[in-house]
Amino acid sequence: MKAVGFDQKIQLAHLDLTANLLRQYPSKEMYSLLNVELMNSIKGDKSRKNAITMLMKTWNLVTPIIMDIRDALLNEYPYLSPTEKLITNYCLTCIAYPFFREQMFYIGKLLKMSNEIQSRSIVNEMKNRYGDRRRVEVAVGAVFSSAKDWLLLTMPKPGVYQAKKIEIEIQNPLLKALMIEVLMMHYEANTVSTDIVNNSAIFYPFDYHIRIGDLDKERYSIIKNIRDTIIERNPKIPYSFE
Repeated sequence: MKAVGFDQKIQLAHLDLTANLLRQYPSKEMYSLLNVELMNSIKGDKSRKNAITMLMKTWNLVTPIIMDIRDALLNEYPYLSPTEKLITNYCLTCIAYPFFREQMFYIGKLLKMSNEIQSRSIVNEMKNRYGDRRRVEVAVGAVFSSAKDWLLLTMPKPGVYQAKKIEIEIQNPLLKALMIEVLMMHYEANTVSTDIVNNSAIFYPFDYHIRIGDLDKERYSIIKNIRDTIIERNPKIPYSFE
């Protein structure tokens, strides 16, 4: 049975705080710092501890394959626009938590076919993937609550959700690379097509376009064929899959 892991709502402001603190302090001090900083907004000790664990997994305990991107984004973080920070935190959460990523992908698929979705449809789908257990229901609610907090979804009435589109002009090559890495991890592959990059349901909240010429030529190779254009991760980069 697949692990769930996404236990409660994560606020965008708390992710932002984590990034800013991580730029200034060693990771071993982060748990105590976050505990103090979050005391007013998360009252319960257990809930606060769970939130800190999730925040640290998202920003600090990242998979080695994106460690270089994460480090560079930390350096640039104060200079990113609010929208760039949003998509940075969204991508890092997708990478840290497959449950979050899969649920957002399924939400995006349904929203491509309809203007609104029913939460019970998402619960049923995620139970099919992760098992019919109470923890899955809690996690589905946590993902929905997080997406609402980040203003990626609205809830016009209980149990009904609608998308809130955000136009984003992605100039930063680090963000382009991070989005591509999300998709490669989602499909468990070292390649992804340009069509998927620009039309994936995972990124349904964002109105954007990534061009081939925008990509880091050291990290990615471009393979063109009659049917599609493929982006392949360079196997020689330090943190690539073998």
